[in-house]
This record gives sequence, C-alpha cells and structure tokens, in this order.
Amino acid sequence: MNSSNANQSGDGRISPRLSTDLKTIVQVKESPNDSWKEVTAVSTVSKNGAGFTLSRRVEVGRLVSLVLPMPLEFRAYDENAELYPVLGLVQHVTESNIDGKVTYQVGVGFVGKEMPESFKNDPTQSYRFSGVAENGLWTITEANSSFKPRKNPRFWRSIELTISQLKRGRDDAAKATARSKDISASGLSVACNLEVEVGEKVKIACAAYDFYSIAEVRNRKVSKDGRETTLHLQFIDEEFPMNKLLFENNVVTA
Repeated sequence: MNSSNANQSGDGRISPRLSTDLKTIVQVKESPNDSWKEVTAVSTVSKNGAGFTLSRRVEVGRLVSLVLPMPLEFRAYDENAELYPVLGLVQHVTESNIDGKVTYQVGVGFVGKEMPESFKNDPTQSYRFSGVAENGLWTITEANSSFKPRKNPRFWRSIELTISQLKRGRDDAAKATARSKDISASGLSVACNLEVEVGEKVKIACAAYDFYSIAEVRNRKVSKDGRETTLHLQFIDEEFPMNKLLFENNVVTA
C-alpha cells in the first residue's frame, strides 16, 4: 500500500462527514481534448470534500470534476438542481491491492464549479489550498511545481492522545492527555507540557484508532510566551493507521 459548514470543529475537521451510498461520475482531464470518466461509489462526503475509489491513479494536486446527487445540507450552491457539479482538489491517494486488483482510494477537497483559466489551458496544472471561502469551500492557487510526496506525508489533524513517560520500576510515571497538531504514519507533533527531553522515549496511546506505540522525542519547542510546549515524536515500533484517518474525515496535507 502506497500513500495520498466552513467552521472548523474542535477535533480538527472542517465540516462533518457522512458515510453514504451515493455514486458520482468522476472526470479526469489529461489535456484540453483528452479525458477519462469513471462512475464510482462515494465512501464519505461533506460540504467541502469527499472520498471515493478509482481504478486509475490520479495525482495529488490535480483538479478532478465530480457530478453527484449531493445531499441538500452539503450544497454550497445549486440547491434545487438534481445533480451537483463540483471540482475537487486531490489531497491524498492510497493504492490498494485486493485479490490482485489494484484500486486507488482518493480524497478531494471541494473548490466549487468554476474552472480556473489555468486549468482550462492545462488540466495537469497542480494546485494547493490557499484558504476557505465564505461558502465553506476551499480556495486554491496554482502550485509552482508538481506535488512531490513525502515518504510519509503529514496531515493537519487533531486527535486525542495519551502520552506517558517511560519510568521503569515506577507506577507513578507522569502522563498527559493532549491533541495532535499534525500526524503521519511515522510520527506527530503535539502540544504537551509533559516534562520530557529530546531523545527520551514515551508511550503513545490513541484509543479512537486502536493505536499504541513507543515514540522518541525528536524535538521540543517552547512558545515565545512560554505557555505552550510542542513535542515532535517519532514512532518506533508501530505505524499510525493512516488509512483509517484519511477516509473518516477531511484532512489537509501539511
């Protein structure tokens, strides 16, 4: 397996997501005169994004077109239309191989239905998010180069964790409950005032995703006002189950 309403909620999502039995037509343009389409099930959807599966790869940073019978509560326009056309910016793509069949789980953020002029001229143009519009949809700008994925991409996602010091022979080792700032398969950063030093190892527990691992403190930064400490942790014995995270909620690549 290889990876890729507008108010932000307390757990880091931009808007609530819904598991659905909707289907969508996805169109991917390879040039102004060449495109391919696929009808696929929508696994999750919100006002500003969706997850679905394709039989062909599409690159992170590309715009794709969707047409679907969007639930009314998730529409930013065309409230009375039968079908809802919307452009989506590809944020992550995960390759899966089940019984010898390769598929690609795709997550997109919705940017509206108006195509940028640069997209009309070059559908392979890469884009990135630049903010959120008043209607709750993402705004975008052209990227200077094609997206180059990290080995383990980071995603802006706030999840609750328990971080515990490793103190052999003691039952009163300090622990703290905190929320992540960003996360990847190999590590995370978290606002946490636990008294640990760089190089020290801690235990990480995240019950919501059934994840438990030992992690090493790789960096420790204190804010200028001294009120917040951010720990940068690298997992040692387990990888975080990003497949569960990516397709449960809208997340944004760091």
